[in-house]
Amino acid sequence: MIRIGDKEIEYNPEFRFYITTKLSNPHYTPEISTKTTIVNFAVKEQGLEAQLLGIVVGKENPDLEEKKDSLVRSIADGKKKLVELEDEILRLLNETKGSLLDDEQLVNTLQASKVTSQEVSEQLQISEQTEVKIDAAREGYRPAAERVSILFFVLNDMGPIDPMYQFSLDSYIDQFKLSIDKSPRSQSWRRES
Repeated sequence: MIRIGDKEIEYNPEFRFYITTKLSNPHYTPEISTKTTIVNFAVKEQGLEAQLLGIVVGKENPDLEEKKDSLVRSIADGKKKLVELEDEILRLLNETKGSLLDDEQLVNTLQASKVTSQEVSEQLQISEQTEVKIDAAREGYRPAAERVSILFFVLNDMGPIDPMYQFSLDSYIDQFKLSIDKSPRSQSWRRES
């Protein structure tokens, strides 16, 4: 039962109620905030800057951005593999009856897991060191991403002044990509990986 006003109404526990707003930064009372889950899909400066950094590096130095993407996937896969190994060990420990040392499957799995875990940990360490180097090379492009991000939010704040200034993030990013494609290349600006 749910109370709406002074009436109690039956409802399905699977029922979901979504409320949306066009307000860019709505403020709700504490009572509403505690009884709801607020999801804000608005883009933030840091998130946009990171997205724009990936775009500018991808356009100016595609190999570097490809290495970064590949490395991020590799690190995520390694961490996932470690979690899977831990889960497998815990499952076997839970299912073992009697002495742990008498269970051959458990002992063999533990030995194999130890070797695999060491290999994955070493790969993760190397990948993270490489990621630091790649991130250092990408930092040369950060000022461009930072300025473009700031410009987006300045232009976005002009929307209330006149509807003519309203635009989507997608169209802004498309214009950013187009401007990179049309701009002359400068060797002093280019950073090598």
